[in-house]
Amino acid sequence: MMEKKTDWNNRSFTYMVNHIVEKHHKYFKKEMTQLSMLTTTILKVHGQDHKELLKVHRIFHIIQINLVQHMIKQETNIFPVIKYYDRRPSKELLDEIFYSIDELEAIEEETKSMLKELREITNGYKAPEDGCPTYDKAYKKLKDLEANILDHNHLERDILFSRLKNKG
Repeated sequence: MMEKKTDWNNRSFTYMVNHIVEKHHKYFKKEMTQLSMLTTTILKVHGQDHKELLKVHRIFHIIQINLVQHMIKQETNIFPVIKYYDRRPSKELLDEIFYSIDELEAIEEETKSMLKELREITNGYKAPEDGCPTYDKAYKKLKDLEANILDHNHLERDILFSRLKNKG
């Protein structure tokens, strides 16, 4: 069954914020712990024969740090202000939102760059022939993580933040 496409232009900012937290932030929080264990395990088991796993492990953990900081900033500074703006719109609130959004941009760009590097190092998230089921699982989860991050960024930047900028 195909999932019905959401018309984000007819949704409140509060609805969008809640969706981002419920769908993406919860996913990240759940998957990050498991991915940390998986990337550490394959590094320990296969790192001698696959030197790229040292980079995979390091890059994943930098992405993890970036995402955690991104989510904390959004959930404590940006999203509550957006929800308040939804109830009581003002130019001052928009200015505060945009200032906070601008602070996140460098982290988002670094994360996108690291995802690209991770995709290249892992050959498009294809585990090698001598890999084990844990290796396969780690790479599949890294691929899913990348798709979720890109979907998350699109929803925020291209839809939510873009709609807010049109209000300004």
